[in-house]
Amino acid sequence: MPALPCSACRMINCAEHGLTGHRPGAGKEEICPRFVVVPSWAGRRPPGRFHPAMVFRRNGRVGGGRAGRTTMRPPGRSGVGTPTVFISYTHDDDDAHRESVREFATLLRKCGVRAILDQWAVSGRQDWQAWATRCITEADFVLVVASRGYRRMGDGNGPHEENLGGRAEAALLRDLLQGDRRTWTKKILPVILPGHRVDEIPLFLQPYAADHYRVELTEPGIEGILRVLTQQPRHVPPPLGPPRALAPLSGPGSPSPRRGGLRWRDLPAPVPVIGRSELPDFHRGQGAVVEVHLVPADPPARLGVRHLRDAPHEVARLGRERGLFTPDEALKTGSSAEAAWACPADGRRGDAGLAIHRNGQRSCWFALPRATIGSVLDGPDLVTKVADRLGLLADLLRPLPASIVPAIGMDPVAMVRLAPSSELSASSARFPHLPPRIRPVADDAVSSEDLGRFAREVADELVARLVAVFPR
Repeated sequence: MPALPCSACRMINCAEHGLTGHRPGAGKEEICPRFVVVPSWAGRRPPGRFHPAMVFRRNGRVGGGRAGRTTMRPPGRSGVGTPTVFISYTHDDDDAHRESVREFATLLRKCGVRAILDQWAVSGRQDWQAWATRCITEADFVLVVASRGYRRMGDGNGPHEENLGGRAEAALLRDLLQGDRRTWTKKILPVILPGHRVDEIPLFLQPYAADHYRVELTEPGIEGILRVLTQQPRHVPPPLGPPRALAPLSGPGSPSPRRGGLRWRDLPAPVPVIGRSELPDFHRGQGAVVEVHLVPADPPARLGVRHLRDAPHEVARLGRERGLFTPDEALKTGSSAEAAWACPADGRRGDAGLAIHRNGQRSCWFALPRATIGSVLDGPDLVTKVADRLGLLADLLRPLPASIVPAIGMDPVAMVRLAPSSELSASSARFPHLPPRIRPVADDAVSSEDLGRFAREVADELVARLVAVFPR
């Protein structure tokens, strides 16, 4: 490679390839074999003064600052590129729109984006069609500013003698999209300024099926579009870990079946269980109510308060789908900084509810069958209901943690006796003396996998703990 004139070169580093460019006074050039440094004026007459921009040639192609190219900058400057964007908009009737567009372009330039706007074009006679074509095809991105005028012109509607420049730009963009949709879908970015709507984006830019960018005319308000233009994502994916080898659950190579099936793991201390009476909208009904809970065995990542605020609708929907609530009953939903819940608006129609807590606990409750006198706890029937409620809780909003503590309780206990459901209509009954609330200690856990495979066995154990409180 011939030596470059010292007056046209600056020191260039490439962290990935160890690239070093020529600098004045250097005895030689150290160059990455995959790149050849050339001055940015290569192929044209050299400038009469020092020109700071340098480009590189890779595989025989010269790169610059345009789309698909890379500018190599002197060390000491930020690695973030300086993109060039052309702003396409229509000159609508009101001056306020043109001023908003200019204010938006000014903000972009203030933040390091080379925004090109017709209002800043050189004075004098101008071939605007040639100017716009050159700007659009050479820019890294084209920002289309949504407005009623642009939607009308972009869709080919409205008086043909109006807004000829906007019509020409929209026609060119449509043609570029048709010729290379993959490239130009990424380069043409619809922008919605304050006071405008998504339905003001032309149909050929897919206002609903593709991305658009709402902005406010402040630096924080253009952060989203700025990240796209400078290729600085808001979130960066973590490093990829090694693949996991997973054994089949059945067939050759699967683990041997466990003897005894379900396995419980003792915990060093009981986990605290939040009862429904601790919810802000707690309503104490007349009959006995069973509570079923799934509590994380290990402290999980806490749910965000914003997540809880958005959760009640999904909680209510899942409760209806899984039969905890009837399809036609009115529901009362709510949330706080610690929980989100749904329950019947009229407690007289049945005491039932579903909740998720910020610490990851999931809870549901339902009334025992009411008899002519008091309530009846039918063991086998309750096991079936509890197994179904465990499945409901497992599907609530987010995946279960690896280890979970199933818990059960009854609050209030009221007048309850152990009896089959066939005795609901009995005209006389004897009721044991019971505490006002039953909450067996929750001090052992099961895996979430076992909970899914052995839900009925878990339910049978929970009901047995509840029944054990009743005197024989």
